[in-house]
Amino acid sequence: MLAHADVARWRRDWESVMRHYQPGRDELLAAGLAAAEKAHGRRPERVLDVGGGPGRWPDAHITVLDVDPVLLALTATVLPHVRTVRADLGTAQWLAPAGGPYDVVLALMTVHYLPEDRVRDWYAEARQLLRPGGLLLVGDVMRDAPSTAPPLADTGVDPWTAWWTMLAGEPAMAPLLRERATALAGLVCAEFAAPVDWHRETAWRAGFSDVTVLHRRADHALMAFRRRWTADERQRARRGHRHLLRRPSLPRTTPSGRVGGSGGLRRCRP
Repeated sequence: MLAHADVARWRRDWESVMRHYQPGRDELLAAGLAAAEKAHGRRPERVLDVGGGPGRWPDAHITVLDVDPVLLALTATVLPHVRTVRADLGTAQWLAPAGGPYDVVLALMTVHYLPEDRVRDWYAEARQLLRPGGLLLVGDVMRDAPSTAPPLADTGVDPWTAWWTMLAGEPAMAPLLRERATALAGLVCAEFAAPVDWHRETAWRAGFSDVTVLHRRADHALMAFRRRWTADERQRARRGHRHLLRRPSLPRTTPSGRVGGSGGLRRCRP
């Protein structure tokens, strides 16, 4: 059995690992939360965190979906109120266990694991899980120009490898690590990185609109996409729930990349 205190520490260490590979990670997450609140005029009530690893997002009914049993176990231990689902984004079969509908679907450092054609399909699948007007948040490597950020410091220690090596030294983790090795056998990381305009066009074709770049730093960006209403959905809303047609605007991005105003996954290195 996993000790709560140990898991809490491992989760904190995991976030440190991800900050190493994703500059401005905390600001990016804050931008996503602000956008979701502004888009709905309230905090989101139902959130799907795709490839969420050890879990995030306060004060909501959260589902964390990932292919990695280790990261899901850490989430379930420290955040017992969170629903965890094990599924692989490599095929459309992840849709059924994901459930829905959701106010927000969040994919942070997730889509680059998938090849280009699969990402195109994934956008259309994510739309199916959102309520009309719901928000898709995608944060990942989006290289629009050569990076001007300084290279990561070479300390001689790879944080990703160090974190997994630390877990391997914990006897309680041995069964989960064996399960992980089986689950990830044969899976590869596509290392797909497309520019912002590619994501904008792909999401539009999949049924999204109101595309906003919420945050950008170095080679990473966070984009928000609103699920478009169908004609039938609009007609039904006009008949019974006119308030559903209100469309609060999304936050705008300041030149620094910060939000203006009030502020399944195949596992390899980020």
